[in-house]
This record gives sequence, structure tokens and C-alpha cells, in this order.
Amino acid sequence: MQPIRSKRRKNPEVWHSVNRFLIVLIFAGGAAIALAAFYPEIRRHKSLSMQLAEEQATLTAEQLTKARREREVHLLKNDKEYVEIIARDRIGVMKEGETIFRPDSSAPAQSRN
Repeated sequence: MQPIRSKRRKNPEVWHSVNRFLIVLIFAGGAAIALAAFYPEIRRHKSLSMQLAEEQATLTAEQLTKARREREVHLLKNDKEYVEIIARDRIGVMKEGETIFRPDSSAPAQSRN
């Protein structure tokens, strides 16, 4: 009976390099699969973030408009001088001795030399 001899691989460094390459390839494949699985969600998240920023800008503008209107309502309810000024401005009446300056928006701005 002959003793069992272990078959040794020739060039073990080559096989070691091949094993490392396969391990790296397996991890790269796993990362590619994970990226493919999460990519639609990443795009959706980015889209929703942009939409949220737009909505926040709109909200800020609307809050500013609301504050201006609330201020005007408060002045109309509580400030008789303001009501008088608005009424005179709308009907084009002025007090005695008062001078009204109105910018003419249709005239082009003149440059100063």
C-alpha cells in the first residue's frame, strides 16, 4: 500500500492572488447589487428634498404676504390717519397746503452726468 500523498498546488502564489481577486469581485458585485436596489430611493429622496425646498420658499413668501396684510388690516381698524391717507390717495384729494409727489413709472429714468 502506498502512502497518501497530498497533492500540492503548483505556484501557490498564483492561486492566492486568484482567491483575492475573486473575493474582491464578490464584494464589488454585492455593492453593485446594493446600489442597484437603493438607487431609485436615492433619486426619489433627492427629488423630494428639492420639492421640500421649493415648498418652504413658497411658504416663507406666503407668510410674508400674510404678515403684510395683517398689518394693513390692523392699521385700517385702529389708525384713523392711515385710513384717511388711503382714502385721499384713492380718490385723489389732498389737504390744504399739502404737496403730493407721485413718481411717473411710465417715464424712463434719466441718467445723471
